[in-house]
Amino acid sequence: MLLTHPQLTLFGVIAQFLFLILLCILPFRGRGLPRLLLALMLAGITGTLLEVFLHTTNLTSRYPNIAFSGTILGMFQPGAIFLYTKSVMYRDFQLKVRHLVHLLPVLATGLAFSFGYYSLPAEAQARMLSDSHYPGVMNSIVMAITLHGIMLGYLGATLKMISRFGLELRNVFSDLSNKELSWLRNLLLAYTAAWSISLVYCLLAHVMRVTGSHEWLTIATTAVSVVVLLPMSVLAFRQPTVFGGIPRKMLAREDSTSINPDSPPAGLLAKRIGQVMEDQQPYLHSNLTVSRLARLAELAPRDLSRLLNQEMGLNFYEYVNGYRIENARRRLADPEEAASITDILYESGFNSKSVFNTLFRKTTGQTPSQYRRSRPEQPEPFGGKSERSDS
Repeated sequence: MLLTHPQLTLFGVIAQFLFLILLCILPFRGRGLPRLLLALMLAGITGTLLEVFLHTTNLTSRYPNIAFSGTILGMFQPGAIFLYTKSVMYRDFQLKVRHLVHLLPVLATGLAFSFGYYSLPAEAQARMLSDSHYPGVMNSIVMAITLHGIMLGYLGATLKMISRFGLELRNVFSDLSNKELSWLRNLLLAYTAAWSISLVYCLLAHVMRVTGSHEWLTIATTAVSVVVLLPMSVLAFRQPTVFGGIPRKMLAREDSTSINPDSPPAGLLAKRIGQVMEDQQPYLHSNLTVSRLARLAELAPRDLSRLLNQEMGLNFYEYVNGYRIENARRRLADPEEAASITDILYESGFNSKSVFNTLFRKTTGQTPSQYRRSRPEQPEPFGGKSERSDS
C-alpha cells in the first residue's frame, strides 16, 4: 500500500505524539501526576489521529477489527484534559476515586462499539465500513453528535475552570506571570473551534451526504495537529517546570456575605491599607501577595480581600497595579526623570512589558511613550489618598 504525502505527514505527526508520550512516562524529578495525565491526554489525541489515518488509508477495510479502536482511545481526551488542567493549577491536586467518573466516556464508547460493531458478523462489519462517510462514528448521527458533544462539553468546562482560576488568582497575586494558563486557554479555544468544525463536517456527511476527499480530511487533521495539538502538547510538557501550581488553600474563597464581628470598620481598614501603600510602597515588589500586604497592614487576609471586593469594587491585582501605574505615570510626567520606560516599568513593580503597556493604555488612553511626550500634569493619587500635613 502506497501512502500519499498527506498520509505520510499525518503518520509522522502520530509518531511525534508517541515520542512525547514516552517522554512523559520516563522518570522525572518533580511532580509526576501532571505528566502522567498529559501522557493519557496525548494517548487520546493519538487515538483520534490514528482513526483518521486508518479511515483515509482504507486499512479498516482490510483489517475490520481495528476499525473504531482510535475513536475509543480518543475518548480518553476529554477527562484527561480536564484533570491535567486541574493538576497544573493546584500543586496539591491528587487523583481520587471520584475522578473515575471521567472514564465514563471511554467505557460508554467501548460498549457502544462492542454491541454496535464488534459483535456483528464480518459481512455486516464490511457493509458498515463501506458505507462510512466519516471516521469513527459507525454511520450513526446519534453517535456522531454524542461523541462531539462530550468533547465540546469537556472543553467548555475546562475553559470555564481556567477563567474562574484566573479570577481567583487576581484576589491573591499582584503578578500573574506563568500563573494564568493563558497559553492553555488559547490552545483549547483553537481545539474547540476544530471540534466544532468537525461536528459541522460530520453532520454534512451524515445528513446531507456531503463529503470531501480523504486527502483533504488528512490535510485538515494534520494542520490542526501541527498548529494546535503539537504546540499544546509541548507547552503542556514544559509547564510543570515553568509553573508548579499553587496550593489550593491559597485560593480558598471566603464567604463574601459573612462578616467577621472582630473586623475594624471599613473606613478604618481602607485608611490603614492606604497608609501602608503610601509609606512602605510594597507595590514596588513584583511578588507582592494579599497575605504579605495583610501582614504589613496587620489585618487578616480575608478582611483585606473583603474590603477590596466589597467596599472598593477591586480585586487585589487591580488594586496593587493601580498603584504601580500611578507610580509609573508620575515618573513619566516628570521632565527631570532620565530613566527609560523599561527601567520605570520594572522599578514600578511590573514583571512584564506587555502587561504594563496594556494596563497603562487602559488607564490613560495612551501608550507610555505617548504619555511621556505629552508631559501631562502629575496624576491624581490612586486609592483615594490625600496629601498628609506635617501637623
